[in-house]
Amino acid sequence: GVPAARLMERAGTAVTAEALKIAKKTARILVVSGYGNNGGDGFVTARQLIDSGFHVTVFLAGKPKLLTPEAEDNLGELIKRGNRAEMLSDIGGIDTAFEALGTCDLVIDAIFGTGIHGVLEEFYKVLIEKVNSLGTAVISIDLPSGLDADTGRACPVAVKACKTVALAFPKAGFKNPESKKYTGEVVVADI
Repeated sequence: GVPAARLMERAGTAVTAEALKIAKKTARILVVSGYGNNGGDGFVTARQLIDSGFHVTVFLAGKPKLLTPEAEDNLGELIKRGNRAEMLSDIGGIDTAFEALGTCDLVIDAIFGTGIHGVLEEFYKVLIEKVNSLGTAVISIDLPSGLDADTGRACPVAVKACKTVALAFPKAGFKNPESKKYTGEVVVADI
């Protein structure tokens, strides 16, 4: 009975709280969001970090498609703050976007949520490998992007987070010891 917009706001608030434990006030933060509700959680987190005084860059990853209504509303809030999400939709644009970004101190992974199964498209494999190559602290929202929530196995790659903010419950796949190299510390957030 809780509206999706309220759940999204609470999820973003929980992730922001964990980011504030890691990031210094001078931190440059990258939020990589997808088009679903996990991406919307990322937009909320980005907005809250901007409002807290951080320099935040947002990448919207994947072939352009409609956002969920709640994610669209939260992207709109970012745009009102002068922060347009940079669209990443092809493999060639990944290196260009990351080169333009320069360094960052923290990455918020909001590409995929629990709906991912099977093998990722090549674009997402390259994107996830790029995020992993940064050598930067990563917080994943709900579960690391590319990790199967049920099995705890990569599809075949997954973000390697230092911390995962699991929403409502830890995912079944976290019981698989193999998942630990992707999840890092798991914090369960009551949304």
